[in-house]
Amino acid sequence: MGEFALPRKSYLNLTYNGVDATDEFYSEAFEYMDFASGEADTISLTVNNQTGKWTNGFMPQDGDYINAQICTENWNYDGDNRSVACGQFDIDSFKATGFPSVVNLSGISIPIQSDFNVTAKNKNYSSTTVKSILAEICADAGIELVYEASDYSIEETEQSGSTDMAFAFDLCSDHNLAMKIYNNKLVIYDQTDYEKKDAAYTIDFSAMQKYSYSRIKTKLYDSVQIQYTNPDSDDTLTYYYCIPGADGRRTLFINEQVETYKEAEIKAKSRLLENIRGAISLSVTVKGDTKYIAAQNVNITGLGKLDGTYFIDSVTHQKNAKGVYTCRLELHLCVTHITFSETGTESTQEVFTGTTYTVKAGDCLWSIAREFYGNGAKYTLIFSANQDIIKDPSLIYPGQVLKIPAE
Repeated sequence: MGEFALPRKSYLNLTYNGVDATDEFYSEAFEYMDFASGEADTISLTVNNQTGKWTNGFMPQDGDYINAQICTENWNYDGDNRSVACGQFDIDSFKATGFPSVVNLSGISIPIQSDFNVTAKNKNYSSTTVKSILAEICADAGIELVYEASDYSIEETEQSGSTDMAFAFDLCSDHNLAMKIYNNKLVIYDQTDYEKKDAAYTIDFSAMQKYSYSRIKTKLYDSVQIQYTNPDSDDTLTYYYCIPGADGRRTLFINEQVETYKEAEIKAKSRLLENIRGAISLSVTVKGDTKYIAAQNVNITGLGKLDGTYFIDSVTHQKNAKGVYTCRLELHLCVTHITFSETGTESTQEVFTGTTYTVKAGDCLWSIAREFYGNGAKYTLIFSANQDIIKDPSLIYPGQVLKIPAE
């Protein structure tokens, strides 16, 4: 680190409806919230209004938008100049207060002029893919689709009384896809792939101004079962997955509509990942820096057993009225040990249409086979159908969910 001879500062470069307005928008404070997925990015500016220009001729109109860029000069040493593009924001809120006379402008990355996040719709989709559905939604909203993930086939799905934005997010959530709205783009990516990337940087305990850690044991499942009975055919589709090396004693049970084995696998593992990602979280406040961006990985050190590689769910860049620039990072411990079988639009897996049984204390495969087949010697049928979780037919554990195939 070099010595500081030049002034160190942070500020915003802004354009208003495409025209440079940095001088007009000299902000006394700002807050930019950058989300990895699920929520729209937002920006809030506190602007001096001593001359009254903001409450007279310069008052924002419907459809106005701003583009913002956070800049720092001589930040860690002389000549260390950086910036981060925050994207485009439709002006959503305007407030004026006095005295002193200031205005607060808030913007959101969702295109307000479209019905993307306004109008609840009902629509059926069949014989299509996730990417095709999202492309249609984006075309209606007038935004660009950036799709950086495998595509998934959809036999049938229904948008029922939800906005396009809510439906798109639920669709992505069902397929372990993250969804970010940035700069008039809908960006889709595979979060598991992102969590497997190398950490972009390290944050040590010594650099933290504040931290808060949380671990919720009830979300730490080690297996998942999804089961759905088709009301027309009365066929039951069951999918069970246990994390390799786990004993399957903490099973997440799901009863949601699925049409194929592949769809069941994707939805079951996606729900399992949602829970585990929410189990171990960390909030860290550090000195502001434009390098902090949502959807990156960061190594946390100096916190002992809390150390690890974390995924950045959101970053709040904030400069207060005193000119202090900080970043608050919301993180979760990266989850990389749950894998999906070969993705894409085809699946060669068989649909399991039998029943299931949850192991109780005192059970063995012989007794379970005798209960279902009337003959304990047929335990090999159960063992063969459950070799993904049973490695030794003499060792089963309470809480395990076994598939019971037809004879």
